[in-house]
Amino acid sequence: METLSLPVLVDSLRRLLALSVRELAQRSGITASSNLREWVRGLPSRLSLPRQDRVLAVVGLDRESGGLRSGMHRWILDGETISLLPPVLETLGATPTAMTLAHSGPGLFSGQMLLLSRENVRILLEIREPSGVDPARLARSLAPASVPLREILLAPSEMARLGDPDLSADHLDILLPPLRTSSEEWTYERLFERLWAEGIDPSEAARRLGF
Repeated sequence: METLSLPVLVDSLRRLLALSVRELAQRSGITASSNLREWVRGLPSRLSLPRQDRVLAVVGLDRESGGLRSGMHRWILDGETISLLPPVLETLGATPTAMTLAHSGPGLFSGQMLLLSRENVRILLEIREPSGVDPARLARSLAPASVPLREILLAPSEMARLGDPDLSADHLDILLPPLRTSSEEWTYERLFERLWAEGIDPSEAARRLGF
């Protein structure tokens, strides 16, 4: 897959953030959005490096590392933006090492969200309806088969917390604890030991799994 140029990467992230070029310019403190529009199209413009840096900060990029900033990133997936995801993750070197698919039953905050985790980066994908996106199939297409995919059932109030734009990565990890992998063979005894160590009551684990 071809690596995206910086302007194309920024424009793809803008779309995943559901921002117009004008909105991105405003958040970056750029008065002439036409300069930004020319830059993301790969055309000559007067977008200086300091202005570029402000744009990168808004879309969550770290110029020094060439990847995403540590912490929380919230992207929106629909029928138009789903194709952007694989090349963006590959360009950023952000292939997930763990994934969590959160479901919620009928209610005001029903829906599905897919969490991609890698080191100190959390990408929460809000799947818009109707989008035609199969989140489980999408997850499997984004990472090798060896990468675990955990599916959990959340109460509507918990799903509402996931949808809070002010949710921090730390609070996200409390709601959806990071999925840890082990090369050791699992047993029911070790499973229950881990549940108690994580402060998860087995009955709560069963509820989240829909039992």
